[in-house]
Parts: sequence; C-alpha cells; structure tokens
Amino acid sequence: MSDQQAYYDAITASTHAGQSGPFIDFMLGEIYNTLKAHQGVPLNKEVPNKVPNKVPNKLKALYLDLSDAIWDVYSEIKRNPQATAEEIGTSLGVSSRMVRKYIATLREHQIIERIGSNKTGCWKILKK
Repeated sequence: MSDQQAYYDAITASTHAGQSGPFIDFMLGEIYNTLKAHQGVPLNKEVPNKVPNKVPNKLKALYLDLSDAIWDVYSEIKRNPQATAEEIGTSLGVSSRMVRKYIATLREHQIIERIGSNKTGCWKILKK
C-alpha cells in the first residue's frame, strides 16, 4: 500500500470513528519512521538567517543590562522615528508610561536622542 493510500485510509478511519485518534496514530507512526530512517545522519548545522535582526546583536552585546522590552521600543523607534510613546505602547501592548521609561533608559545610554520639539520632533538613532 502506498503512503498516500495509507494517509487516506487513516482519514477515512478517523471519519468513521468520529474522532481523530486513527489519523493521529498514523501521523505519529510516519514521524517515528522518518526519525528512525534519519537516525545517525548528521544535521545540517548551517541554518540560513532569513529573518533580519531588529536590533543588531553587537549592539545588544554592548548593553547586556537592557531588557528585551527596551530593545522592542528601540526597534519601534527605528521603524518609525516620529512615533509617540502612545503609538509605541499601543503597538507593543504596554503603557505609554513604561515606553517613556524605556526611552529614558535608551537616552541615558546615548542610544537615541530627540531632535526637535516633543510635538513635531523625531527620534534619532545614535547607535546601530
């Protein structure tokens, strides 16, 4: 029996039983067989990085004391330098008060600075 036919038989058995048990058993068996077939085969250790880092690892390494939440604020500012604390907070699901606290930390570390007024200015990234 072909793998494809066994797959369809498992779906049919699950439908007749009114539950997904037979199909799950089939899929787990297929996963087990695949793992056994590849046992001892070396894994490809080089995984391509298809997702660019929002915050460069080198920058994060310089400031190990900064939390991921602070780096999330940094990423939002980098994405939109005109963003307000309220907009960033809404985007990240945190209060604008916390965003302002995180911004103060980024400013203290001289990672960002404000150019212009609070109303019409924008954020400048000093360290990338």
